[in-house]
Amino acid sequence: MTHPLQEQHPTDDFSLVENGAIAGRYLARFWQPIAVAREYRPATARRIKILGKFYTLYRAEDGAFNLVQDRCPHRGTSLAYGWVEGSSIRCRYHGWKFSCDGRGEEFPAETATYARSLCLDTYPVREYLGVVFGYFGGGETPGFPRYPELEDESAGELLSLAVVLPYNYFQRVENDVDEVHIHYTHGEFAGSFGLVDLPRISAKETPYGLVAIATRSNGTRLFTHAFMPNMMLREVVIQQDRSNLTMHAAWRVPIDDVTTLSVMIDRVAKPEASMHERLKDMVDPNELARRIMACEMTLDEVDENHPLLPVIQDTVCMAGQGIVADRKAEHLGASDRAIGLLRKIWMREMNALQEGHALTPWRRDGEDKLVTFEEGHAA
Repeated sequence: MTHPLQEQHPTDDFSLVENGAIAGRYLARFWQPIAVAREYRPATARRIKILGKFYTLYRAEDGAFNLVQDRCPHRGTSLAYGWVEGSSIRCRYHGWKFSCDGRGEEFPAETATYARSLCLDTYPVREYLGVVFGYFGGGETPGFPRYPELEDESAGELLSLAVVLPYNYFQRVENDVDEVHIHYTHGEFAGSFGLVDLPRISAKETPYGLVAIATRSNGTRLFTHAFMPNMMLREVVIQQDRSNLTMHAAWRVPIDDVTTLSVMIDRVAKPEASMHERLKDMVDPNELARRIMACEMTLDEVDENHPLLPVIQDTVCMAGQGIVADRKAEHLGASDRAIGLLRKIWMREMNALQEGHALTPWRRDGEDKLVTFEEGHAA
């Protein structure tokens, strides 16, 4: 007999994350990036949405981040609209104040006994490499993953940023292991580093997820490391430095079923002096993508120096699949081997979660850096 929840959220649908969906419950078991630290001044609170649910993220006066339930337990106004006082947060509606660990501190017009009776749900939070991560899975908090490739300051300046994408997160996760699209969607970037011929794709499961290997005719190999469930690490050519391969990590986090928070961390060897300023002043990449998809302009008309040109290019192609892609209408080929393996692994884990079996304990062995590029030589 089929479980009612399985009928509502089948285990072959990776895209659904809201309302108890299996994919959402699985993603909640991992640390997820939720914000860029520099965008929060001390004593700042904001409302965020992750996996279809709202939370309040705030930065205390001492700079520490705290993550709590979104709504005040009194009358339900979002705590993000209130004030940060020291390391506590006060609701704007009636002044109820809670500590960073959720304890009630001050309830104006109420008795001290009543104040002690209420508390907030709080969630583990951690700042790492300029990004704020949260954990939403309940129970014992898993160990926090580290990425030595990104911690190496000798590799360049750290650039951390986040953009909201107007389509389902799993389309972005799949695209991360799709090397062939680079030659068509981002042709100018691939060509600038000499990646001119189409690669042969292979893929294999690893203790942390999978690795996709793109081998070109001269023997050059690029490795894309996909950490389960939704993180990618590889070297890429980026807009801020087209002359080098840049160490690049990206998490594709569902805001809800139809919107994605894409969080990226790069180690840029030769950064532009004003790259953060250019990000502030840029034309909204989603608006440009919308105009292109409405046939009001073409991708070729976008400023070639737009700091998020690759994001615009990807958005046109992936939102062009539909806000949520219809995978039943696809025809995968040899170049999609990594995508096929990714779906197989996800299917296995979702089924295990649904049936109450043990999940794969994804891990990274040791602290050595992963191989991301091997230069080949033509015969």
